[in-house]
Amino acid sequence: MKNEIIKSNPAKDWSQMGWRGIMLNQGTVWIDEEGRLIAINYQSKFELDLKNKIISGEKRKLHPSIAKFKTPECVLQTSKFKVRIDDLGNGNYRYASWSTKKSMSEKPDLVITNGKWFQEGTGGNHRFEFKKGQYVYECYIAPMREKDAAPANLTIYQNKKVILSQEAKIIPR
Repeated sequence: MKNEIIKSNPAKDWSQMGWRGIMLNQGTVWIDEEGRLIAINYQSKFELDLKNKIISGEKRKLHPSIAKFKTPECVLQTSKFKVRIDDLGNGNYRYASWSTKKSMSEKPDLVITNGKWFQEGTGGNHRFEFKKGQYVYECYIAPMREKDAAPANLTIYQNKKVILSQEAKIIPR
């Protein structure tokens, strides 16, 4: 990354991206108008190998029916359910859920694919939406909530009517 910055041509390799700041190449480094560092989106080979090793280990702990995915997104736990969301690639997300008493190594009670990710504003809040027949399962993740508020919610709709809404915590995988 250091060499990428040193060898960069300011006129060619750095781009002004409006209010978001200035980026190097395709977003490797972001700075603001005053030159202060905003973000570094770089992974070394060591970091990438470690990430792949961790994901591979995680896949071995899951029920075989859901052990294939591109990247894990999150695991939520409500008072009744444990919900796992994985990125299957190409904008396709998977919802798998168990009762809280079950382990993720057991077969999920419910699996829904073809879920979608939606950004909510610019503060990091986002939601995943999964449709199955007349039901919509919405997992809302809100890192910008008030201090005592739950960081996530699970809401289930039947024909656009809320039939379940529970606060959720984000749990380590």
